[in-house]
Amino acid sequence: MNHLRAWVPALLPLSILLAWKLLGASGASLLPPLWGTLVLLSLWIGWHRQEALRFRAWFREKKTRIPPLSSGIWEETFAEGYHWRRHQEQRQHTLNQQIMQLRDALQALPDALLLMDDEGRLLWMNPAAVSLLHLHWPEDLGKPLSFWLRMPQMQEFLAGAGPSSMAMEFADRPNAAFEVLRYPLGSAGALVLFRDVTRLRQLEQVRQDFVANVSHELRSPLTVIRGFLENLLDSPLAQDAEVGPQLRLMEEQGQRMQSLVEDLLSLARVESAEPDPQRCENIFVAQLVERARESLMATILDKELALHLELDLGLAVFAEPLDISGIVQNLLENAVKYCPRGRDIFIAWGEEEGSLVLRVRDTGEGIPEEHLQRITERFYRVDKGRSRRIGGTGLGLSIVRHSAERYGGRLQVRSVVGQGSEFVVFLPAELARRGNSWQD
Repeated sequence: MNHLRAWVPALLPLSILLAWKLLGASGASLLPPLWGTLVLLSLWIGWHRQEALRFRAWFREKKTRIPPLSSGIWEETFAEGYHWRRHQEQRQHTLNQQIMQLRDALQALPDALLLMDDEGRLLWMNPAAVSLLHLHWPEDLGKPLSFWLRMPQMQEFLAGAGPSSMAMEFADRPNAAFEVLRYPLGSAGALVLFRDVTRLRQLEQVRQDFVANVSHELRSPLTVIRGFLENLLDSPLAQDAEVGPQLRLMEEQGQRMQSLVEDLLSLARVESAEPDPQRCENIFVAQLVERARESLMATILDKELALHLELDLGLAVFAEPLDISGIVQNLLENAVKYCPRGRDIFIAWGEEEGSLVLRVRDTGEGIPEEHLQRITERFYRVDKGRSRRIGGTGLGLSIVRHSAERYGGRLQVRSVVGQGSEFVVFLPAELARRGNSWQD
């Protein structure tokens, strides 16, 4: 509608000329109206040009808030421009307030926070980062962060190679532990966060010590109790119709509690310290698989399971025997326990793409996707009732994961409901050893 109104002054003279011609006026008599039309059209164009220049001058001048007086369509244009600019100013004011609040929050953050560009140069830092890294604000802006952090692993970390987090200690803070996190921002660079995790590490150590001490203290009385229960089960009292089932139930629950204590001790051991090279030796995983298969043979035959082995007999891993045997035993026990009758279990051990890989795949019911992220947590169970009936402690996969991570490896779980699950342990290739102990 506004566009039509803008063309009315130009179309009106032309309409008059057209009407004049249709009424039979001669060509000579059309010259005065034609010249008049051209003059009016020129004046109309000139006025619009002047108003456009006034609008541009007013719109670019931020200090002038009230629009100049005008008429016609330009009065509406100035009004729309005024309201649009007021809206943009209010929006800009709101954004500035939010940015100021965010900046104040980041300034008060106790963790050190730095912003780098895509070449690793400092763009911004909060006071905690200035204090932690002994930087100077704003003199050090534009300098590479690698000038202050010269460790090779830190150089790779800042460049974006490897994991997105790593542990770090500072010489002037020997009792503090820091975790460094890098958040890539695409072409804008990266955000680097130095988080003080000293308190978390202390609490984690307290928890580990508590679990280890309690488990150790429970082991002795449990051994005594189970010893007396075995004597009672070997006595005529076990044949009593009323007392016998009670004794057997006590023995079953005592065995379950002892298994739980042993698993807690194993978990505390793999969490507490790095592997001791003095206790490491060449472990032939194929031997451990065979031993685990023999220990589970009764269940395998009872459930009519078929085990398919694909093992590199001469491939060993240099590690502590308890760690690798715990990985193999727990994975095979889980596969045998949770695989339905008459199904297949596939076990493979070898080298794949620069890693030592142990695969245990069953053809059972599978694990729903929502449980896969938590399946390796302590005491986490997908089906609590079924797990308790089968007799699991809920610590097996947690032991496997921590044992693998102790050597720089990892546990990967894949599962499809109705088709089965696959548990894959990856270990670093530098732990690989070759030998003939299996053949001997």
